[in-house]
Amino acid sequence: MMKKLVTILALTALLSACSNSEKPVENKTSEVTNAAETVSSETKEAKNTTYKGEGFSFSYPESWKSVDTSQLNAAVKAAFSNPSTSAKFADNVNLTIEANASGSVNPEEFANNTADYYVQNGESIGISNYKKTSYSNKPYKEINAGVLEGSYTHSSGTDIVLIQYMIPTNTELYTMTLSYAKDTYNSEEANTILNSLNFTDTLAQTAQTASTENQSSTATVADFFNDLAPFVTSDEAVLEQASYDFFAKHTDLFPAETADLRKKVKGLVNKEVTTRHLNKNVSNYYTEFVSVSGQVIQVEEDNSLGGTFAMVLVEDDYGNYITAIYPASTGDLLDGDYATVIGAPIANYSFENVSGGFTNSTLMGASLIVAE
Repeated sequence: MMKKLVTILALTALLSACSNSEKPVENKTSEVTNAAETVSSETKEAKNTTYKGEGFSFSYPESWKSVDTSQLNAAVKAAFSNPSTSAKFADNVNLTIEANASGSVNPEEFANNTADYYVQNGESIGISNYKKTSYSNKPYKEINAGVLEGSYTHSSGTDIVLIQYMIPTNTELYTMTLSYAKDTYNSEEANTILNSLNFTDTLAQTAQTASTENQSSTATVADFFNDLAPFVTSDEAVLEQASYDFFAKHTDLFPAETADLRKKVKGLVNKEVTTRHLNKNVSNYYTEFVSVSGQVIQVEEDNSLGGTFAMVLVEDDYGNYITAIYPASTGDLLDGDYATVIGAPIANYSFENVSGGFTNSTLMGASLIVAE
């Protein structure tokens, strides 16, 4: 079956939902501090330490340990958790930096979409009974930003306070996520960590002017596929430089929204290329538009990134599969329909099927999906 769509923000929740069923190992997630401990702000500051990453820094309690993020999405830049072994949940903090696929710079829009996602899909990622507690504006320097606060029940039965500081530019989304067991939540400590976040490099942002608007859109489209490719394929697929440059060059065609653009992309299709060619050596076709028709096995849509995008699994007449990432809604398209997908191939990968085996598929960035 095709992997469920989960946003990068939901990935931070997965990291935040760590439990302490085993004793901690250096660089692994662990547990909570003593809820009864109260200290002055001066002492708390003295017990903090600062992490300096590439282009950013923030403080955290010096007793917390680094979390190994090597198996997580590349968007997770740093994470730390409490090493106590006395509880079932590890209070923790993480920072993610990802491409802003929607281009929206409204932090409350991101917060509302994220809260809705947790309510609708939280069970699948270990977040039960999510409730939005509040949203507050918290600008980062001259950039509009905000803090989403909520609560949920961890799989261990622990009640969790989840805080996410979202700083969107029109090209990137920067998110600091704090998770505390309700009994150990310390708002003063949490605010200290949030207020310590500092970017030593200028945040990635393109001014929305007539001369630079297209440049911003170009980066966004290419980065959209770049970020989603490894995630939807369990890190099997990555966007090669040739693919990235191709998507950037043809940003106006992803998706092809007007009649003229649809006509244009249809005219660019290399009609000689089939899924059999892609299966043989997909790298030969990174810079080609190809067309694949077949039965829709599964179609899913998601709107938690500020705009709708879809994933469509299609089986063609040769019995071969493609998995299309489409940066728009598919309209009335449903499972079982017959459709044509036009786009650029990204990589070959495999996914687990319902029989317990694996099915090979070609991942594509879709420009146009048409129901027949």
